[in-house]
This record gives sequence, structure tokens and C-alpha cells, in this order.
Amino acid sequence: MCLREETLHYILEEFYSYVDSFVNPQDAFEGNEKDLIQLFIDKSHGILRMYGSAEELLENVNIYKDFPGNHKFFEINRPYQMRPRIFTNFKNEKYIAKSDVFVILQNMMLNFREVCPKQTHTMIALYLEMRQDNIGMCTEFVKFDEKRFEEMQKKMKEEIKKRQLSKIFIEVFGENIHSSQSRAKTEGVASFYLACSLPVKVLGTIIDENLEMFSPRHKNSNEPITLRVFEDGDQQFLMRSEVSNALIASSTLNKRLDSEDDKYEFHTISLEEIQKNFDTKNIEFIHYPILRAKHRANPISIPIPGKSDEFCILAIDTFFQYFKELILGVQYYQKVDGDNINAIFPALKTIFKSDCTTPYFLFIGDRGAVRRVVISFFENFGGASAKELRKVETDGFTVPFLKNELAYLGLTTTFPEILDYAEVVYAEVDKHKKESVLRTCDLFDAVEHCQLNCVLERLPELKKFVHSQKGCHRVYGFKCEDCNSENPENQEDQKLSILEKEIADLKMSYQKVLEENQQKTLENQELQQKNLRLSVKNESNEVQIKQLTEKLTHSKLAIDDGNYSIPCTSQLKIQCLICEKPIPPGHDQIIKCPMCKRRFHSKCAINWLKEHQQCPACNGELPKF
Repeated sequence: MCLREETLHYILEEFYSYVDSFVNPQDAFEGNEKDLIQLFIDKSHGILRMYGSAEELLENVNIYKDFPGNHKFFEINRPYQMRPRIFTNFKNEKYIAKSDVFVILQNMMLNFREVCPKQTHTMIALYLEMRQDNIGMCTEFVKFDEKRFEEMQKKMKEEIKKRQLSKIFIEVFGENIHSSQSRAKTEGVASFYLACSLPVKVLGTIIDENLEMFSPRHKNSNEPITLRVFEDGDQQFLMRSEVSNALIASSTLNKRLDSEDDKYEFHTISLEEIQKNFDTKNIEFIHYPILRAKHRANPISIPIPGKSDEFCILAIDTFFQYFKELILGVQYYQKVDGDNINAIFPALKTIFKSDCTTPYFLFIGDRGAVRRVVISFFENFGGASAKELRKVETDGFTVPFLKNELAYLGLTTTFPEILDYAEVVYAEVDKHKKESVLRTCDLFDAVEHCQLNCVLERLPELKKFVHSQKGCHRVYGFKCEDCNSENPENQEDQKLSILEKEIADLKMSYQKVLEENQQKTLENQELQQKNLRLSVKNESNEVQIKQLTEKLTHSKLAIDDGNYSIPCTSQLKIQCLICEKPIPPGHDQIIKCPMCKRRFHSKCAINWLKEHQQCPACNGELPKF
């Protein structure tokens, strides 16, 4: 595991000390890489929070390290840690970089554990790196033929069997290799040499028998010439130096195409121009997408004769990485005064060329081309103090919070217009966020892009460079007049984007109204249910009233001048309204209401009056007995 070295190359140079202070911590975290990243973040006093969570930083480092020849770039003196990357040609056939074939060969050998104890792994890796160094930085590809690799593995097994070490030797080797006693130590060294010699000799045999896979293509080879076609968005282009080497090898070019190149700058030519002007029948074009993690672009090997550790990235990627270092690492615009704000620009003009309309690459060795040119500016402002970005709470941050932070950092003094970009940058950051709410890492992005907008508007030549290198869309909230004039659809896209935002706001408002209506609907439903219960009760009461009315009708009571009388014969039965039982004729245990003259059983009336005062028939007041 080489996570420390890979992380060091990924983070800003100003933050190196927070990771570099860990000496070989990897072994203790084997299989728990996220925990090691979290340890880096915890020990940085919050500085590394600009990279998000430990999981996010690990994910980006894993993206960043995925390129051919990465062990050279990261200066890893141990077995190859990378996973070979498969490419395709224009016929969709699989290809693999020749530098990655060494990785496959190493992994094949390490699978024979009985002859490759762990102590020999470093020596095996050193031997393979030495063989790879002999061919320089080869950027060629070979067909990924699984059958051929199976044959190589079979041959490897046969060679190991021929040179098989005894089991006793392996045991003695394991016992003596770490011994501190003089004789045992000497024997350990000798046995170590013997143990390493077997896999090294086997590897040498495999490489020598398949030299075309492990070395640059020779002039009389029957293998096709392979060329990387770099793909970035809708652009397809090739390095002029690679094209020159390939066309000269195929005897179709007399004068090289890379006369403008120097040791720091590498120019390109479009695929369309190559196919239009040159004979390419013996050339296999290999798709080579430009890969980028969030904060850095993946390095690309440079085919320089005699050198095996030279890498580059696109000039536009150099621009963004440099300004990220300038803004968030050095905090240049928080330290510089207004009079010197553009003092650094003349040094940048020689690197970021506004008149170059085609993509070009810049060398990234040591501190890179940009670092060399502007090193004095970094040194001048390295000792000045600047406020650090504050931590965002768990509920996220808003546009007013962003504006307050820009003022707190002193950026409104350097760029009085910076608050004008806060809202549009905030909207873009919110669109690209990884979590449900905006976090501290998102605040870093917002502060960076607000400053980028100010810089580009103040420096037209840099603005022109970013446009010519097709980087305008990578600056949040940036409005490029040239992009709009070249492509009117962009204006429509911007209008559409504004409309989409307005629609999104309307949707939020509608959702809020909808939720309120849903709440009112629930309340109405509850009221309706209550009304229904009351209606049922009313209907029940109406039925009871109807029944009572019918009983009154059937009783054939006559109302005369407000008094009830019984015109019927003594045979008519009178009913007690309280117990609803008949009162026999001549029954003397009765009580009569003085108002309605209705009769009740005296016992029923006495019990009724214990809880009521009114007559159950007319609601008049009953006398107390």
C-alpha cells in the first residue's frame, strides 16, 4: 500500500506537512485505507477538510493514481501497486500500455508463493523496474491477448519447476533472514540472494522471449504503430512529438511537427488534421480519455528518449491546479494589497498563452513549470498571515453565510465586486454537492470560484486563455462573452438555466403550498367525520322523535285550549312516557304534569325527579314530591 505517497501528490503543496510527518504508516492500515485517510484529516487541524470526508478523499486519490507508469511518478520503491488499465482502439479491440505489462508479469510471479516469499517481493519489483528503465518512458501499447498471457504464465510455471528450490532451503531462509547473529546473518544474506535469483531469472527468461511486449517497437517490426488519441469532452488530439516519431518510423514524414515544443511545453495536433494530411494505414489509434479527480488531473507520461519518469498535464489543468494552490494554499489574495494584486500576472503570461488555440501540455516535475516561474511570489507571501475558512455547521450554509465568509476572509477588500458572484457561485456549488446539505468542503469550492471569477474579469488575457483552452465551463458562475458569441445555444442554455432555477423555486413554493393544503385537507376530513357522526346522531334522534310522535298520535290524545283530554272510553290505555309501559284504568299510583296533563307512574316520576326537573313530555317544571 502506497497511500501516503499518493495522497502527498494529490493534496496542495502547502498541506504536505500534515501527511509527510507520517513515516511508513501503511502496514498498520492494510485493508483499512479509509482509517488512514481519516487519521491524516484529524492530524491536519481541519485543514484537509477542504477535500470532504475520508471516503471522498480516498475515492479521489484512487481516481488520481490510475494511470500508466504511476510507480515512477510516485517514486514507489516496492512492488507495483497499480491495477493495469485496459484501453481500446477505434475498432473497440483491447490494448494495454507496455509499462503495464510489467505489472501483469509481477502479479503472475507473486502468485507462486512457494518460491516468492514476502521478503523477495521488493527485489522482484526492483528487477522489473530496472528492465523497464532500460526502455525509457515507452508510451506504446500492445494488444491485450489473454491467451498469450496464459501461455506466459504456463512458461513461467515450467521455468520455476526447472529451478525449484528445496523446501528445506525455504525454511532456513525464513529463519535466518531476520537473524542478528553474525553467522546466521551471513547465511541469511546468502539465502536471500539465492531466493531472489530464482524468480529474477524466470522473469528475465519471460521478458527476453517476448521482447516486443516489453520494449519499444523496432523499425522493422510487423506490429502496428500505436498512438494515443487524447479525448477531452468533444476534443480529440495527439501529441505532435508522438505523431512525429510514428510517421518518421513509417517513412511518411520528413520534417518533424514538434518544432514549437521545449522541455516544459508539448503541443498537440487534432485527429482530424492527422487523418486528412497523413497516411495512417499502419497506425492504431488508441482512445486515451483525460481523467481528472476533483482537485487534480491524472498525470500523462511523456515520450522523451532516455528518460522514464517525465509526466505532464494539459495547460488548462495546470491553470486550475495552480490557482487552487494560489487561492487556497498560499492564500495569495488574502495577503496581497490592492496595488500588487496583478503583480504576478506577467510571470503567468509566459506559461498560460492566450494566443494558443489548440490544447497543449505542460511538464510537471518537481514543482512544475508554473512553480518555477512564480516561486519568488510564493516565498514573499509564505510568511504573511491570513484567516482560515471557518467550519460549516451540520445544517449547511446559505448565500448570506457565504457573503459573510468572503468579508471575514478580507476578500471584499481585495475584490470589492466579489459579493456580486456569491449567488451564482452558490447555485453551482449547491448543484454539485455530494451530500444533502452544503459542507465545509463546499464552502472551500465557493470561496475559490468567487475569487476565480474576479481574477478572470480583471485579467482579459487569462480570460482569453481559459476560453481558448475550453475551460470556461469549469469556473462556477463564469460568463464568457466569447462562448456566447461562438455558440448562441449557450445563451439559450443560460436562459434555460435561469428558467430552471425559477421553476425549481416555484416547485419549492408549490410544494410548501401543497403541504399546507394537505394539512388543511386532513383537518377538513376530520371535521367531515365529526359532522358525519353528528348527522348519524341527529338521524337517530329524529327516528326517536318520530317514534314518540307516532306514539303520541296512537294515544289519540286531544289538545283542547292547551289542555290534553281523553275523549275515549275507559277502555283506552294510557302509557307512562318514562317507562313506556301502560297505566291500567283506575290505577291510583300516578302523577300528572300540571302543564301538559300527562300521567306517569308515581314511582317512575319520583325516580325521574332525582336526576331531572322537567317533564319528559313537555319540558315543563314538574312539582316536587
